[in-house]
Amino acid sequence: MTENAASPVAKEQTIYNVREFVDAVQLKRDIAYSKNNLDDAMMNQAAMFAHYGVLAAEASRQVDVIKMLLQNVEAAVYKMTSDEKATAGEKVTVPMMDSLVARHSRVIDMKKALNDAKRVEATAKIAVEAFRHRRDMLIQHGLISREEMKGNLYIAERSVREQVLDTQKSSILDRLKNKNAEE
Repeated sequence: MTENAASPVAKEQTIYNVREFVDAVQLKRDIAYSKNNLDDAMMNQAAMFAHYGVLAAEASRQVDVIKMLLQNVEAAVYKMTSDEKATAGEKVTVPMMDSLVARHSRVIDMKKALNDAKRVEATAKIAVEAFRHRRDMLIQHGLISREEMKGNLYIAERSVREQVLDTQKSSILDRLKNKNAEE
């Protein structure tokens, strides 16, 4: 590769548009449930977990892509800077080159993009973790709901038994009254 071919590549401004995978407002809606829609929440849990898991994987892939692009940009800037210094007859050291490359605007832009992508990845991982917590809460609410139903059934059964006993008592008392009235 010639000097002229390397320079335009290194001087191009590459702005990587980091994609937001998780919308915080939608995540809040998706994670929410109430005891009134417990069955729906339980039925949708696996699908929602999978959806946000895929988004987390995409966010992770985006970080890897930007890391690779950053390495390429650093290499291009290093080559361009090295060629410029050599053309100017300046002698440079490796620490000096590292410093020049690190301060180059393209490298800084890519590092900013990488930081932003890492933030997006962290948000996606938090979303997945939130669905793990949601699953645990759904299980607990399901257990509580089942115990409440058992309690309601016990109370209803007890109430029926009490009504039967009251009816039997009334029947026996009526017979005794009728028997005493006949005597």
